Order: sequence, then C-alpha cells, then structure tokens
Amino acid sequence: MMVRLVVAEGVDRPVLLDLSYDRADPYAVSLKFHMCTDATVRWVVGRDLLLDGLERLAGLGDVQVWPCRDTVADRVHIALCPWPKEKAVVVTVSARVLGAFLRRTLALVPSGGEECHLDMDGAVHQLLGGPGESRR
Repeated sequence: MMVRLVVAEGVDRPVLLDLSYDRADPYAVSLKFHMCTDATVRWVVGRDLLLDGLERLAGLGDVQVWPCRDTVADRVHIALCPWPKEKAVVVTVSARVLGAFLRRTLALVPSGGEECHLDMDGAVHQLLGGPGESRR
C-alpha cells in the first residue's frame, strides 16, 4: 500500500509499504518500507500495538500508533523512533486497509492463541548455539 512518510523537517513523501504476518512469530507484524528502487527498511511491531492504535494512542518508546483526530480522514499514524538519537518519522496509513490486514491476521491466529504457534524448543535451541554447535 502507499503511505505518507513525514520526517522531522516536514518532508512528506509517498512510500510503498508491505505488511506481512507469519504465524511462526504470532505477536509481530513486519512493515517493509520501499524507500527507493533498491533500498528497503524493515520494522517489526507488535500486532496488539497496531490493533490498539486503530482506536486510541498506543505504545511507549520507539513505536507509537494513534488514530487521526479527523474521523472523516480514515487514517492511522505510526511514529517510528530509531535509536539512539535519530529523529522520528511518522507514517500515515489507511485505517481501513490496516484494519482489514489485522483482521486477516486474527483469522489466522486469534488474539490470545499466539502461544500455540510459538516454537519454544526451536527458539531455545537457537539461543543456545543453533544447529551444528554443541554446548558443554
């Protein structure tokens, strides 16, 4: 989808955004920004954060989401604050499109059922060295 990207100095430009969801990481949504023909930036944010942000201000720290004050505008703002000391950017997306995407993720993995899709053994194995390595 096309979104508006606003940086601190008031530069406002259209950017292509791909949203993706994987049941293997059921709490997260990936936002992939296509900045130009061959450059992309990827952020991973909490699905619940995006769901909450459709209705009210949500999030602390490096990601915040909130609905547009103009109820006719049908927009949601997502503030992304790279760390450390980089200026935040605000992405403005269609609330209708984002809401439809999030409803599809909920059809795949209902809220509250995320833990059933986590591979905890695989995650622990990866943390402890991954395949081909032994721990003593």
